[in-house]
Formats: sequence, structure tokens, C-alpha cells
Amino acid sequence: MRTALVVCGATRPADPSGPGGPLPYGLGALEKSFRLEWSGGTPRGRIASLCARVADAIARRYAPGLRGTGALWAARGHDEADAALAVFEDVGLRLARHRRPYPLVLVVCWLAEDLRTASTRERASVARALRTVERLCVYSSNQVPMLTASTGLPADRIRVIPFGVDAGWYSPLPTPAGGGGIVSVGSDSRRDYATLFEAAALTGLPLTLACEPRNLAGLTRPPGVRIVRAYGADYRRLLHEADVVVTPTSAPAYPSGQTVVLEAMAMGRATLTTDSPAMREYVTPDVDGVLVRPRDPRALADELVALLGDPAKRERLGERAHATVRERFTSEHMWDAAADVLREVLPPGRER
Repeated sequence: MRTALVVCGATRPADPSGPGGPLPYGLGALEKSFRLEWSGGTPRGRIASLCARVADAIARRYAPGLRGTGALWAARGHDEADAALAVFEDVGLRLARHRRPYPLVLVVCWLAEDLRTASTRERASVARALRTVERLCVYSSNQVPMLTASTGLPADRIRVIPFGVDAGWYSPLPTPAGGGGIVSVGSDSRRDYATLFEAAALTGLPLTLACEPRNLAGLTRPPGVRIVRAYGADYRRLLHEADVVVTPTSAPAYPSGQTVVLEAMAMGRATLTTDSPAMREYVTPDVDGVLVRPRDPRALADELVALLGDPAKRERLGERAHATVRERFTSEHMWDAAADVLREVLPPGRER
């Protein structure tokens, strides 16, 4: 079996029985195909794990470059790996800018969108880094021409892989589902809670929102909007009890909000999501979810009212959504596809 170095800014979870398993993002699924060398940290104990999560959240918010630097340092000493998989831009671009003895596959999420507003100097820096990458993986096909145009990277070096979630953890719970009304979750910078709040004001419907305070800066919360914090089992229960999970975004180039959308779908919940070319690769309108025009409070309000008033449609959407995730969008689907890309770049060599 060949060896793959996994370079990731996240640390191993202290509890491998939680979502994702023993490695972040379900990366353990790669162990079917490769002997893995892990460059991330491994906190010991619940307190250490909590401290690591807090430090990671601070770094992601205020100094993302620190995560890349730390992962690059951790990757030292793994020169015997047959190939490396760098997970996300914060670590992957750092690694791409340094000499290394192995081919590199880089998985990116938001790069195509970020380059839309990047300076000429920033785009040139990214383009230089990507020239050293053997393969670039993205989560939707619409990003391929955007990245070739902004970086000059040939399209034949870009691969589209499906995003996936832990469908074992995010499964319907034994308790009755629904009854919790409208739920929205997420702290991605491309969430559009301004439109959601306008829709809530138009309908007067109550909703539960789990996000970070920064997502609500400058917004006036309408009556009936409850703000909560929910992680782990509490987050899963919040999805399970939702009648509709709504994910409003600014419709960026990448499938913003896909984690929450797919986890809710995996749990058999009806979802209402902002339409975009990227999101249409995950949600088939009126088959396994509902898509709504971006930045249109009235359209969002109308869809919320219609879904809440049609339990049969919610059940039909949820059943199909549950099947869609298991057929196409699990962690195993994601990392099996990444394993295929790693095999493309493996140098000739004997199994070790």
C-alpha cells in the first residue's frame, strides 16, 4: 500500500466516535486506499481538545496564515511519503510555495470566489503557487473555468470531487422528527442573514438561528428570531427537530452552506437553500430540496410559508434527500474521489 501525507490545519478530534470519526472531515476514509501519515495535531483529553478547538477557531477568524504555517512545520519529516493531500487553502497554498519531494494534490473550497476580488498581486501569487501543484480539487464544476481564467492553471489539472458528510452520524434519530419550525445554521462569511431577517419580518414566522455574533453585525433581529449556540449532539438534535432547514447565502462560486445542507438532508429534513450553479450540483430543485433566488426576501418568505404549510411535500423532499446523500454525498464518496486523484500523481514505485 502506498503512503499519503495528509496536511490539514485541523487537529484530530479527541472523541473518534463523533462526526467525522478519528480524523477531521472524515479523512479516515482514505485509509482504505493509502497508508496515511498525519501532519495535524492530536490533542489528548477533553480539556486539550477544547483548547485546540478554541485556538483553531481564533486562528481561522483572525490569523488564518498561522494555521498554514503550523501545518507546514508539521509536514516536515515526512519526505518518504509517495504523495501529499493538502486539505483547504489555508494550508495547501503554504505547502505549494515550498519545495517538497512528493507530488501534491490540493483540495480548495472558496478559492475561486476569493480570487474574484483579489488584487492583481494576490492573483499572481496564487497562480505561482498552483503551478507547483499536480492536481487541484474543487467541489463544483462551475469553478473550473473561473480558476483557469484567474490563475492560468490548465483545466486538465483540475478535478471536481463531491463534498460529503458523515451520513452515519447525521441519520434520523429514534425520537419523533420535526416540530421545531424553521432552523438556520452556519457562520460562513457568505451567509446572507440580512435576507433571512427580511423574510422573517415579512412572514412573522419564528425561527431558530445558530451562528456567530459576527454574522449578525449591523443587522436588526426581528421579533421571533431566537439565537442559539449548538455543536455536536446539540446541533444534530437541532437539525432533527427542524421542520425546514433554511440556508441563505450570497450565492458565491463555491457551494456555500453545503455542509449544513447535506447534514440536514442526511437526516431526512426538508431544506430551503439559496440557488447557485454550485449548489445545483448538490440539490435538485423540488426533488430533494428547494432552491430560491438569491437576495430576494419575498421569494424566500413565500417558500418558507409554502413549505411549512405542506407537510406532505416536506416528507417527500426529506425522504429523497436522505437517499441522495447516501447515494452521492458521504465522506466516503468525497475521499474515495480524492484517492483516485492521488493515484493519478503517484510516482512509479513499489508497494511498501
